Amino acid sequence: MQKQRLEFEELLARRLREQEGAITRAANEALEAQEKSIESVVTAAANAQKAEFDVAMKEAAERFDREYSAKYESEFGNKLAQEKAAYASDLKQKLAMIEELSSRLQQAEQSLQISRNYESGSQRAHRVSAAAMALAEKMETSSGAAEEFIALKAATVENGVIASALDKIPSSIKSGIPTVSELQAKFDQVYTAARRAAHVPTGRSGIEGQIAGYVFSSLIVPPSFDTPPPEGAENVDQSKVSDYILSRAKRHIQLGQIENAIHELDKLQGQAAFTVKDFKAAATDRITVNKALKVIKMECALMNSSLSGK
Repeated sequence: MQKQRLEFEELLARRLREQEGAITRAANEALEAQEKSIESVVTAAANAQKAEFDVAMKEAAERFDREYSAKYESEFGNKLAQEKAAYASDLKQKLAMIEELSSRLQQAEQSLQISRNYESGSQRAHRVSAAAMALAEKMETSSGAAEEFIALKAATVENGVIASALDKIPSSIKSGIPTVSELQAKFDQVYTAARRAAHVPTGRSGIEGQIAGYVFSSLIVPPSFDTPPPEGAENVDQSKVSDYILSRAKRHIQLGQIENAIHELDKLQGQAAFTVKDFKAAATDRITVNKALKVIKMECALMNSSLSGK
């Protein structure tokens, strides 16, 4: 009985183990099947989500590309416009620099052309400069400058600038031309004589008329230089017009404005105009001489600068 009981227990244990193994295998198979099913579901869901994600990402990327393309195109357009403006400004500056350099080059070529007209050798150049300065010193005074004029004219045969200036100098330079200060001092007498002539009654140019002009000019107070001009040119007394003209001319003379004074004196008529005729000629010669003097001095300065290599 004991043996049968052991054999039965052994058989029972074996069958239990067999059933347990079968159940375990069945459970494992079920689990594997369930895992495969879950895995397929998860995979399908993941694929679906991935597809949706890919579509969303594609749409987002396309929208991003459109937005940023528009943004960068605008920024690029603005930047391009700024760069174009900067380039145009830079180009304009370079063109201005080129024009300035071209102008300098042209001036340099002109100076070179002038320097080529000089006789070779520094001795001749110094002789021209010395003769010009000697004449300039005489021209600044009322002394005659005939010798200096001839010497400079002979030395500047090939210098067109100085030669042209010399051609404009009046022949009175040989005997001497009053300076501005001398003209200012002399005008007081001319002014008095012109006022007397202006007040001479019309048609009475003899001694009586001269006396009348002297008396009237002494009694009548001359107008100030800033007095308004007489009105009604047809009816106004010409002596008043002459007084007005002479007062303005006197003011210009006091200020050293010789050209303006001559312009006023040109308006005089009759005996007053005849009285100032010599003064106007001397003043005109002084203006001409001063202008020629400036040209000669400037040309000498350029010549000396060229010789010094500056």
